Amino acid sequence: MLTLKADVSDVSIQQRIKVEFKIHWKQCQDCIKESRQRTWQAIVQLRQKRDDVRKGLLVMEIAIARNALIRKDILSVQTKKNGFDFYFPSVDKARHFTQYLQKCSPMKTKTTTSLVSEDKTNNTANIKTTIVCDMVPLCRDDLVIVAKSAKGSLSGRLCLVLKVASTLTLIDSSPARDADISTRCTDLHADTYFKSGEEKTYRLFLSSKSLVRFIVLDVELCGNEDRRYRGVDGNEMYKGTSSGVSKYALADVEVAREADFGTNDETFRCVSHLGHLLNVGDVVLGYDIQSTVLTSEVEWSMDNEFNSSFVLPDIVLVRKVKGGGGNAELSSEDTTNAVKGKTGKAKSSASRKRERRMKKEEKKQKKLEAAASRMGLDTDQDVHLNIDDFDEERIDDGGELFAQTVKTKYDSQLEEDDLLAEDLGIVEDELAQQMEKLKTTESDAVAYTVGEN
Repeated sequence: MLTLKADVSDVSIQQRIKVEFKIHWKQCQDCIKESRQRTWQAIVQLRQKRDDVRKGLLVMEIAIARNALIRKDILSVQTKKNGFDFYFPSVDKARHFTQYLQKCSPMKTKTTTSLVSEDKTNNTANIKTTIVCDMVPLCRDDLVIVAKSAKGSLSGRLCLVLKVASTLTLIDSSPARDADISTRCTDLHADTYFKSGEEKTYRLFLSSKSLVRFIVLDVELCGNEDRRYRGVDGNEMYKGTSSGVSKYALADVEVAREADFGTNDETFRCVSHLGHLLNVGDVVLGYDIQSTVLTSEVEWSMDNEFNSSFVLPDIVLVRKVKGGGGNAELSSEDTTNAVKGKTGKAKSSASRKRERRMKKEEKKQKKLEAAASRMGLDTDQDVHLNIDDFDEERIDDGGELFAQTVKTKYDSQLEEDDLLAEDLGIVEDELAQQMEKLKTTESDAVAYTVGEN
């Protein structure tokens, strides 16, 4: 009870009032997540730190979208500047997801933990785990300067990224005519890349955004055993593993820019590894180093990181364009152009800032929804995925129904982009080889156990 007393015009007034106090307990955000069921306990932060192209992340998106068993444990996804954040209900599922990512692209991982709550009486604790997956910032078809300090036969030379899977495959961009193609390739592991000082040893020279189309005028295989003119006598070409022909062979190739074809007589000759893939009249993508404007950092690397015997080529051929004259997408970067409307009334500074914040938030939300949709993740307005969002039909059939829908959507996209389809094919072949090795190891272990018994 509360007694109130007051003096009004020399009159004392007193009254007792019953007061009820209601205590509302409030928890911090981590404690609220701890009390909820099916909340996240681990987060996987996938990053690839490069600003020019997102091809590496796009291939990872498709690989996740085409594997329903991998993405069914994802509770939530958020887009960041250079990648994504995936939330999982347990640490084991997050580690399993990380192992799958490591088979698709070379990366280094780092695990950190933070204490959310602790019960010393029962000797229990709630720990939040963060797994950072830092992808090697090199994509297929990139030109890379390998410093002289690097170990291997390709040190001090300009190399081309030939394949991206669990490791990077580099090939010499301008080998000698009498060299063996097998000795001009090397595998680059993520540990080697990051231990070497990243960009100091393996510096990006040009990316796939700088690719130019060329017309093949002449192809002549290098080596003493066969120097015939392939455009006339029609040597056998590489048409898959069943053709019996090695995919890569050194050849002396003469090309001309497609933009200059028929305009001037300027041609270029270079030694390329595409000897078994090219024929006269084909269209090939390559780097026109002669007419490319280089940055100061790249020029410094050219003066200090190359061997004294290395000669920078004018042209580096990268890959053959399927179909000869079809349209080839050199990058899959999505761009958005904002259209600004004009109003008769001038807006204040605060209104313009508020409008910019709203547009930025809307753009971020659309980007997140598009990325989650590409990976086959259903998102609501808060862009949060609960296990309940996956209905019983999807869980019972292992996600096959949903995976089929996502696969159909992506197949139409891959039909329009041959370069992206080829990159994804390399990743899928690598995953298939890993699964085959796993099955062989398991069968050998079972046979060994049966033999002992």
